[in-house]
Amino acid sequence: MKISSKKYSNLLTLIVAIAFLILGAFMYKNPDAVIIYTTYVIGGLLIIIGIFKCFKNYLDVKKDNSTNSKEMIVGIIMAVVGLICIFLAGAIETLVRFIIGGWILFSGINRFINVLYLEKKDSFFWISLVIAALLIGGGLYTILEVNLAFKLLGIVIIVYAILEIIGYIFNIKSSVLVKETDTNQKVIDAKLIEKK
Repeated sequence: MKISSKKYSNLLTLIVAIAFLILGAFMYKNPDAVIIYTTYVIGGLLIIIGIFKCFKNYLDVKKDNSTNSKEMIVGIIMAVVGLICIFLAGAIETLVRFIIGGWILFSGINRFINVLYLEKKDSFFWISLVIAALLIGGGLYTILEVNLAFKLLGIVIIVYAILEIIGYIFNIKSSVLVKETDTNQKVIDAKLIEKK
């Protein structure tokens, strides 16, 4: 029986890494479009599910008059929320940014107030003061900077994809077939490729 290491040996790993690299670059370079398209897709799905629920409930009520119309109400609400997502995509991004930035800013101000009760001679006072100032600055920056979260997520995805591509390149040549000779030997992350 022969086995081979599969960690970076298949082509799918490289294809997925390249796809993530493109997605990360797109998210970093044009986060507005990512937010708008994501909101459109979510809104469209909500509308389709809402219409399906309304239609299904209509057919159920037609078959049996005692059927509850709860599904119809849920379907209408989902369709309305979907329409709001589609028509107010920019406002939703702004709202999310203000909520996240406001929460960070509130945490920083709260920590700053707590720092004022500490003794100034203590080294913990200065560390807490710096952390509070960083949180306040981070909260203000998140509120004022458009699409900061998506840019950071894009950077993380780019770094992940580059690491995967490097791992594939360096390990593609070292994909060695190992013959199983010792039953006590541990083989981690392997797949069966040939059985005699």
